[in-house]
Amino acid sequence: MRRILSVLFLTLGLVAAPAAAHASPVTYDLSLVNIVGNVFAGGTGSFTIDDTPNFPVDAFFQNGAAGHDLTDLSMTIAGHTFTLADSDSPASVDFLLGQLASINYDGSLANGRFQITLNSGLLGYVYTDLRGGAFSTGQIFATPVAATPEPSSILLLGTGALGFASFAKRKFLA
Repeated sequence: MRRILSVLFLTLGLVAAPAAAHASPVTYDLSLVNIVGNVFAGGTGSFTIDDTPNFPVDAFFQNGAAGHDLTDLSMTIAGHTFTLADSDSPASVDFLLGQLASINYDGSLANGRFQITLNSGLLGYVYTDLRGGAFSTGQIFATPVAATPEPSSILLLGTGALGFASFAKRKFLA
């Protein structure tokens, strides 16, 4: 009976461990590369989603449900920073086959003076400063930031390894 409980506990731990370690935020760094326009430096940014994208298709939304929430988005171009708070409509990011497929964001700053629109396709963007005359159209490159393991994930992995080792030791010594 004790052996069956040990096997059941070990199996449950090995099944639950990946699920517990899986649900963590993922951040992507963005590089906005100017192709046409007078904002030659392009821009930078990032966004964070609350979970790893599912295969084959997944979407994350501003104020979305758990597991599908776009928790942060920030882009800086021509000295102006756009965030989710500046969004004119709910922003979203879409993934296809585990890769970023589109960013949907339409935002403005300071009574509509500055506008930036990011849409799907080749991950392109359009930026226009209506008052200052700056404009830029270009391409977006997204790179996932390497995740740092959480202490609880390391603890979970360590206890699973100890449990497996003690089970194996009992099996071979008995």
